[in-house]
Amino acid sequence: MMRKIFSIVAAIMLLVFCADGLSGCEPRAPGKGRAAVYLYLCGSSLETKLGAATQNLSEILSAKLPENTDVVIETGGAKKWRGHGIAADALTRYAVHDGTLKELQRLPNASMGSEETFSEFIGFCLENYPAEKTALILWDHGGGSSGEICFDENFGMSSLDLKEIDNALRARNARFDIMGFDACLMATAETAALAANYAGYLLASEEIEPAGGWDYTAFLEAFSVGKETEEIGKTVCDAYMAKCVRAGKGSGVTLSLFDLRNYGEFAAAFDAFSAGLLSAVDGDGMENFHIVNVTQQTSKFGANGYEEGSSNLIDLYGFAKALAGFDERAEDLLLGIQKLVAYNVNGLGRSGCGGVSLYFPLEYDKAELKRYLAFCRSENYKKYFGKIYSDIPEETIAFSDRGSAAGGVFRISLAEESRKYIKSVEFTLLQPEGEGEERTTKCMGVDNDAGADWETLTFCSNFRGTWLALGNAYLYYNVVESNERHILFSAPVLVNGERSNLRFMFVWDEGAFNGGQYEIIGLWDGLDQNDLAEKEIRPLKEGDEITVLTRASERAQADGEFELVEGETVTIGADGGEIRELPLSGSEFEYMFLVTDIFGNRFYSNKAVLRMKYSFEELLDHPLPDGEPAADVLEILPERL
Repeated sequence: MMRKIFSIVAAIMLLVFCADGLSGCEPRAPGKGRAAVYLYLCGSSLETKLGAATQNLSEILSAKLPENTDVVIETGGAKKWRGHGIAADALTRYAVHDGTLKELQRLPNASMGSEETFSEFIGFCLENYPAEKTALILWDHGGGSSGEICFDENFGMSSLDLKEIDNALRARNARFDIMGFDACLMATAETAALAANYAGYLLASEEIEPAGGWDYTAFLEAFSVGKETEEIGKTVCDAYMAKCVRAGKGSGVTLSLFDLRNYGEFAAAFDAFSAGLLSAVDGDGMENFHIVNVTQQTSKFGANGYEEGSSNLIDLYGFAKALAGFDERAEDLLLGIQKLVAYNVNGLGRSGCGGVSLYFPLEYDKAELKRYLAFCRSENYKKYFGKIYSDIPEETIAFSDRGSAAGGVFRISLAEESRKYIKSVEFTLLQPEGEGEERTTKCMGVDNDAGADWETLTFCSNFRGTWLALGNAYLYYNVVESNERHILFSAPVLVNGERSNLRFMFVWDEGAFNGGQYEIIGLWDGLDQNDLAEKEIRPLKEGDEITVLTRASERAQADGEFELVEGETVTIGADGGEIRELPLSGSEFEYMFLVTDIFGNRFYSNKAVLRMKYSFEELLDHPLPDGEPAADVLEILPERL
């Protein structure tokens, strides 16, 4: 009799469960022997504009899933879905079955950037699709140093931060074999700290990801109970790189696999390393000057530049490696990173990156730094920034020589007390035209191709009479990063009338004239109106009309006060475009050094008025080597007129 009553109760419970929204519901088999992938798919603007989520769903449906593997997906967050019949005005949960999306639940619309929404999805998956091997993937834009992800277009771009993700997973007592962020800029030390509490491995990218994202067909076909988790992670990395290369977008991509079992050792080494940074502020051991100087040479991710803004992320491995000669604690951190990052892939433009990024205020923003410190796990790293930014002096940079000339070379010197505040020393080239009220000045851009004696803080020009150009159109550009492998540049342009940035790099090659050659990476739209890094890096294609944007003013001023105006237009041919050092057209130019301090303030030297010694044709036929000036210094003027 009791057995009969129990059967009736079980049937009633099953009916209630199905009535709650699950169609085709049946009792779940125990999780043992099964694998499950839980995908939190916040479509956001990536789906609305590009259909990127739809493309990844198509890859998922084309995968030959192992019989014991479940794929559970929640969709939402986009104003428009471009395929698979997905509603934009609801949250929808699906299971993948025989190459189709099987709708499980359709829920009232809610923000996918809400802790509650995310927590309910995790609870649903763990309760209804338990498995022996599991992976949780969060898909969308990534906020990088802010730690945010899953920006919901339908709810004012509300997003999940690391604390909210932590709260949701802790509440559900969640544990996964792999935790992944298919999003830009999420392979940070702080993301690893979060994931270490809930997963054995983490998959994330230091750099922006192309909109195509991961190769989900390869991922799902590799994900099974019988395969080692680390091997699955390596497969995802390799397949992602191969996919990017096929799409012509492999140069700047990264993807890292973290072995989170080693996070504790890494965290201890990083905190000890940060103690060395802290001591540098007090003048004990290495100077803070070395720290800041090293960040300028370290690989940077996302936006970085006068026109792009800054994501303020650097490669931690490169940072520690460059400081190893100053502090032995950096060596221990390098070992910690090598243990934490089990595997990583890098494109040519990101060769040498170690797999984990770190927030460092390359462009100081008080509010952003405050947000970062709220979830930074290293007490010594917090104290380091507290020491630097707690008391900002009124004057940081002082010139001992604001500008002098000898033999066609313009030079400046900085006072020794400036050393601890210097972030970078670059130069800007101005081209004045006309006289009197008709006088205009064009800023050619900002470059770092100058001689530097850091011992004496003396800097001298290396003006060879050329400027970087796309074909025959001079570019207004700045240096994004400069290291022993390459120099990365960014130039604002219009592409068929739409605003973007042309990214290209100089790759060092000892056998080439003046040390290397230029390669075009592609077009990147930078940060959007929500300060999110756009995913897509698009190659130049035949027929594209590229209009150079430059800065010009009706009077000679500092670069930051010039208005952005349209310049020449180049039509891209079958060769995809060429970056070259083009002799300057004109007879007179003005040269100024630009010193930026660690707080983002800019200081200008006096101006050297240069008169060209060679014609365009002469420099075209006989380019000058480094160190041979192409102009005479006529006079030196105050920094402003």
